[in-house]
Amino acid sequence: MTPAVLWPTLLGLSFLAAGILTYRRDVRAAAARDAFGLVVLGPTFVAAALAAFAGEHFTIAANIASIVPKWLPARLFIAYFVGVAHLAAASSFVARRYIRWAAISLAVMFALFVLLMDLPAAIAHPAVLLNWTLAARQATFAMGALALFATETRGRWPDTSRTIAAIARIWTAGVLVLYGVQHIMHPEFTPGVPSPVLTAAWVPLPQLLAYATGVLLVVFGIAMFIERFASAGAALCGLLMTLLTLALYVPDFFLAGSVQQRIMAINFVFDTLLFAGTVLVISKAIAAADSSRP
Repeated sequence: MTPAVLWPTLLGLSFLAAGILTYRRDVRAAAARDAFGLVVLGPTFVAAALAAFAGEHFTIAANIASIVPKWLPARLFIAYFVGVAHLAAASSFVARRYIRWAAISLAVMFALFVLLMDLPAAIAHPAVLLNWTLAARQATFAMGALALFATETRGRWPDTSRTIAAIARIWTAGVLVLYGVQHIMHPEFTPGVPSPVLTAAWVPLPQLLAYATGVLLVVFGIAMFIERFASAGAALCGLLMTLLTLALYVPDFFLAGSVQQRIMAINFVFDTLLFAGTVLVISKAIAAADSSRP
């Protein structure tokens, strides 16, 4: 197995296993209270994805450096530095140490991705829907990190935490509706986080799956606009993304016939898992904000 496949896979799975072990008591306690015990694993899913992407930054740094804006100096250093930042944040979430600092730093990093790369590309080519999709995705990751920060600081700054949770709720609701509409308009593309990649040939009834995913995302997005159902809508979206990861993208990894296909499969596995973890974190932030409301 080549380093570009071995290290992202090894790091991602190791941090996933470590996070599940770290949060196991929380999962049992949450499952005893309601049906959404999976919500507690939001930081673990985020950590696993960040660790996997750190492995990519370390093994294919030159390729990643090529997409860093050309006007920035030391692009190769930036690629490695972002990998270190990913790994540091993942370690913080799994070890449950310094989560506040890691979450707010992660939010800033994803916001910089949007401002420096995704948004300029979308503005330069406004007709390319994928550019707007990427910008919305990275901004949602930033919102998820802010939501984790809000959850961790709700005891100290309850009003600020509720405000952050409300902003994350409205933003994510709009993104889910947008993604759902994209799936309905383009059912030939792989379901989950929209991309221009066609669904794998081995998947049965691929267009029906895409339509179903699109409808569910629209429903979950509408539910998140309604404060009473927002936390449940986000949690169900996290469950959907987790199921898509396990049922579609993990098999893609084992069915891949080349190194390039396996790298693409790794990206789909952990990108979808990162989105799942993000909406689960937002679901918990919404629930925490509701419970702390006077």
